[in-house]
Amino acid sequence: MALKTELFNEIYAIDTATNAYMIEVSLDQYTDIFSEWDPAPFKRRELDPDLQLYLESSADEIPSKYSIEVCFTLPPGTRNAAMEDEIRAGLRNSVDFRLYLFRKEIRLINTRTARYVLAGLGTLLVARLAEPLDINIITSVLTEGLFIGGWVFLWEAVSLFFFSNRDLYNRYRTHKRLRNSEIIFSESV
Repeated sequence: MALKTELFNEIYAIDTATNAYMIEVSLDQYTDIFSEWDPAPFKRRELDPDLQLYLESSADEIPSKYSIEVCFTLPPGTRNAAMEDEIRAGLRNSVDFRLYLFRKEIRLINTRTARYVLAGLGTLLVARLAEPLDINIITSVLTEGLFIGGWVFLWEAVSLFFFSNRDLYNRYRTHKRLRNSEIIFSESV
């Protein structure tokens, strides 16, 4: 465990004032944070895809028991407090929108899971009730098909619930951490 902590201390600096791991990003200018193809104002602009991937993977790497900070470093003499406030709002809006999309997708998967469970149980019930009617090869094949179909529906529900939802919940938690992290701007020395 100590080796793992040493590794994080080598990769990520710790802010001694807050005891939080710092995800550090060097910028040439403020616009590097956002997609160059998005002409919207900073409050609604899409994040740069590479930066977004870096922030997500860094926040995912740092164990959830530690708090995190996102620290942007700019060249000397380029800081602008008004721009930084606008960028903080833009970053929060971007993460909030992603959280909204994750919640929407989680609800959709939960709804599909419930439907598959109902369809699976209903199909198995029909197959069980039809079992005494196996009087010839055709009805026997249809009954077996209903049993197989019911189990397939149930397996799909299990797959969605345990595998797809797990990945989405992990990504949701990572974005929640990013949303709750402090955003700091500083000048390089």
